[in-house]
Formats: sequence, C-alpha cells, structure tokens
Amino acid sequence: MTTIRNALILALFAMALSAAGCGGDQANSNAATNSNTAQANSNSTKTNVEELGMTINVPYESEEVFWREDAPHTKLVAVLRFSQAEANRLIADAEKVRPPQQVNINPDSWFPPELIAQSDMSGDDTLNGKSYAANAFFQDPYKDGRIIKIDDSDYFVLELTAK
Repeated sequence: MTTIRNALILALFAMALSAAGCGGDQANSNAATNSNTAQANSNSTKTNVEELGMTINVPYESEEVFWREDAPHTKLVAVLRFSQAEANRLIADAEKVRPPQQVNINPDSWFPPELIAQSDMSGDDTLNGKSYAANAFFQDPYKDGRIIKIDDSDYFVLELTAK
C-alpha cells in the first residue's frame, strides 16, 4: 500500500513540474528574448571573411578581418589586415580611381586592440590614415564608401553605405 501511495505522489509531482514548464507567458518572453538575441547578433563583430564576401565584394586576400553590418541603416564597417603585397595592389588599384586624401577617424570599441592602442597614443583618440576609393568592394546595396589605410599599421578600415 505504501508503494502505491509513493508512486502516486511521485507521479503527481512529475505532472506538476511538467505543467509549470509549459506556461504561456514564459513562451512569449522566450520569443522576445530570441528576437533581441537575433538583433544583437546582427550588430555583433564578425570575423569570417567568407561571410563578408557574401555581403560585399572582397577582391583582395586578407590576413585578418573584423566587421559589423548595420542593416537598418545600410552601413558596413570592416577592419582588414593585408599582406604588404596585397596592400600595395589595393592602393595601386584605388589610386586609379582617385588620389588619396589624409583623414582622421575615431575607432570603434570593437576595432583590433592594436588600433585602439594606437588611437590612445595619438592624444586625441583618433587614427590617422589615407582615404582611398573603395569601388573594388562595391556590391549591392553598398555602392558608396571609402577604404582608409591606417598610418603605421597593416590595417585598413572599410566604410560602405548604400547610395
């Protein structure tokens, strides 16, 4: 008799736990959390050059890439590091479109640590570089922008927007 009573208590306890896990409000809060997570992931820093190549044209082989896409504002920023040979080829191709211009930019918090440190040492928290035409990287919807060779580094900052 006590075995049946214990089994019945255990069964009722298991059903109560199962019912508590299926609450309607909790399911809706999970959907909202998943939506927020998806939005946060779209703003997360990515490091996959193949994925970047599905979004824009990447005609030069990079050694390192960090990038973020702001889809609602149709903006993409990427930090790319190239070998000396690829950097020279990129610069030569870009100079055919227009001459470089001296620029200063503010680094984002997700930039590589070397660039953050370099901006900290500049005294005004900026990075100095030369801006080139980024036409080689254009792919719909990104049809406007520039690529900046950061002084005293192997890094380039690519800024693209929709026209």
